[in-house]
Amino acid sequence: QTMSGKEKSKFDEMAKADKVRYDREMKDYGPAKGGKKKKDPNAPKRPPPGFFLFFSEFRPKIKSTNPGISIGDVAKKLGEMWNNLSDSEKQPYITKAAKLKEKYEKDVADYKSKGKFDGAKGPAKVPRKKVEEEDEEEEEEEEEEEEEEEE
Repeated sequence: QTMSGKEKSKFDEMAKADKVRYDREMKDYGPAKGGKKKKDPNAPKRPPPGFFLFFSEFRPKIKSTNPGISIGDVAKKLGEMWNNLSDSEKQPYITKAAKLKEKYEKDVADYKSKGKFDGAKGPAKVPRKKVEEEDEEEEEEEEEEEEEEEE
């Protein structure tokens, strides 16, 4: 059914009022800031867990015995092998992973003590030719991120 002009004008007025409210709210709207933190390329790499060490040892053996096997099938086969191992058979890999983790934690502590660690900054930014206003906004965002991390 169609509306009469009188009924329709009531909804047109409501739409105009809502449009005014929408425009007022959107004037101050800005997309969320921040995003993903950049990793420091110089920071020590995390050590692999025990089953990854097992995988890296047995992956070439599985590929050589099953040429043409897909990556997913290799992973499934390795997962089954790992799950079928007894705790005593897993122990060498878990022990090696624990040693690597200790070394990693020591390396991270050394790295932080040298004052080079700041996860938010990431690699030094290459200066780009931009409008000065944009550069000021970036600097303010970086300062806000640093303040948030210190809390």
